[in-house]
Amino acid sequence: MKTRYPAVEGSFYPSDEKELEAMLKSFDSNVRFEKKGRPRAIISPHAGLIYSGQTAAYAYKYAEGEKYRSAVIFAPSHRVAFYGISGADYDEYKCCGKSFTINRELLEKLSKNNGIISIDQAHEHEHSAEVQLPFIQKYLDVESIVVFVYGETDYMKISYVMDDIISENKDIIIVSTDLSHYHPYEECNRIDSVVAEGIKELDAVRAGKGEACGMPGIRAVITSAANKKLKPEILDHRNSGDIINDRSGVVGYLSAVFI
Repeated sequence: MKTRYPAVEGSFYPSDEKELEAMLKSFDSNVRFEKKGRPRAIISPHAGLIYSGQTAAYAYKYAEGEKYRSAVIFAPSHRVAFYGISGADYDEYKCCGKSFTINRELLEKLSKNNGIISIDQAHEHEHSAEVQLPFIQKYLDVESIVVFVYGETDYMKISYVMDDIISENKDIIIVSTDLSHYHPYEECNRIDSVVAEGIKELDAVRAGKGEACGMPGIRAVITSAANKKLKPEILDHRNSGDIINDRSGVVGYLSAVFI
């Protein structure tokens, strides 16, 4: 059994299960929206939960009550530089005191069809996929997960993988990304609004004029959503300056669904 153990437990999210549960419950109590359909893909941030958890809760709660085979995470690499997309070659992920089974059959199928490699080092300490797991545990009715971490890559290569997933209509795609980093509050809002408009218009070129650590994932899901005639909806859009008093250099967060 090959296991990926938590790397940011106790820093990006509480290590105490009861404390984590209380935090998620608090986020959940603030979520309001009018549900319009079954999400096929979502965008969710990946900063520390005290900053981005409320925004993430919107996207996941929108998918609550729906049944999926697997949650397929697409997350940018922050610690390891490489070219391409790496599939997580594990049997399970440990997080929140739980074990998340990897759908090896789906992983291998998508990897074979799209020339995806596997680099263990890209997954060992990467937070951008791991911080999605508390929300998957709380909200999603899934049997398993698949994790892809990408380095330097053309967003169309990610989109081809997403096309395969959407066509099969059994799994939910999770695009993990924060938006712009460390601009003053108003400048952050201006830059991030470009990304939001690109998502709403299913315009990958427009979205790409903004900033995001997971921009290839954003542009990929926009492209696939347009190809598959999915409808986007922005659920929450804020930045760290809305949460803490310091607005001199903030980070942007956004959650969205594609129905």
